[in-house]
Amino acid sequence: MTDSEIRALIVDDKAFMRTMAGRILYSAGVTDVLYAENGAQALDIIKSADPPVSVVFSDIAMPDMDGIQLARHLAKLESRPCIAFVSGSNPAVLATTAAMAKARGLTVLGTIEKPVSLDAVKQALASFISTTGKIATSGTHSIDLNRNDIANAARSGEFILYYQPKTNLNTNSLAGFESLIRWNHPVHGIVQPGAFISFAERENLIGDLTAIVVARALDQLSAWNKSHFSTRISVNLSAKMLADLTLPDRLEIECNRRGILPHQLILEITESGLFENEADGLEILGRLHLKGFPLSIDDFGTGYSSMDQLRRVPFGELKIDRAFVNGAAQNARARAILESAAQLAHKLGLSVVAEGAETEEDCDLLRKTGIQYVQGFYIARPMPVTDVSEWVKTWNSRHSGKFH
Repeated sequence: MTDSEIRALIVDDKAFMRTMAGRILYSAGVTDVLYAENGAQALDIIKSADPPVSVVFSDIAMPDMDGIQLARHLAKLESRPCIAFVSGSNPAVLATTAAMAKARGLTVLGTIEKPVSLDAVKQALASFISTTGKIATSGTHSIDLNRNDIANAARSGEFILYYQPKTNLNTNSLAGFESLIRWNHPVHGIVQPGAFISFAERENLIGDLTAIVVARALDQLSAWNKSHFSTRISVNLSAKMLADLTLPDRLEIECNRRGILPHQLILEITESGLFENEADGLEILGRLHLKGFPLSIDDFGTGYSSMDQLRRVPFGELKIDRAFVNGAAQNARARAILESAAQLAHKLGLSVVAEGAETEEDCDLLRKTGIQYVQGFYIARPMPVTDVSEWVKTWNSRHSGKFH
């Protein structure tokens, strides 16, 4: 998808601000722009627009329906546009609104402080283009699903893994990959997880998908080991798997069967994934650690129990959520949180991975903060396994002998 294919909606109660934002979008290459004076009017436009609105730039403080209320209503729609929040309010209000919208399942492209700049709009559009395209690959659109669709896709081998590299900021060396599920749909093509993960969670099928991811990752590690390419893959464990007391032994058996060392499989646990049963979850994580599987706390800072989990669980890695990484150089609050999280991790002896680095400026800040590992679109986008070998060759050739 290009800028010219984007249909944007500007929502602001001030006519002057709408006009200025429209001109900036036009300068950025977006020529199909709609306008609304408040959230209620915007909602009506979004429901009836054909072709549909793909991205919304919304003010927060407006009469009749403010931007916060608009986000709540958008989250209820079957087909939802991405959204960027624009405001002259306290930056903390922008951050709160963005966090609320994400919690409701919306794709938030960023927050923009007034006066709106061309660079800020371009960054939001770049984020949109990098995460969405046609409906088949967009995590912001849903596909009509039932339980049989997921089961049939699993049996047919339609769920595949994409791999996003993780690199060392100081040496530019490859540190491994994160595995990310995709659905190779016979009709819609490659479908992003945003189109089916929420459904799988509601239908209690997420454990089945996680099992597929783990099995695929182990098979890939085995294949790479046999081709003398030794690396590590991170997989995200669901809460359901952390309720299975047989998991540590089964993972050990599967690794041994494939000739994989436990340290090659990094197990990521989101804060929200802990625990269906606290005692069982702690036992499972403790035994996984004893068997040599590295444990990583994923999306650090987005849950409600970060500190308690760091105290109780033998994590070896902390992954800082992208919300505190991308654009932190321009956001003092995000930068302070980023620096504090890195300092905490170092004091606890944990390695630190920053997710969501999209610019050289992001990486420069992470390096200055003392963060060692990074992943994000600036390094590489998630890729099919067929592209990994060529990417590794290109990366190594480009960065041979270059250190920071």
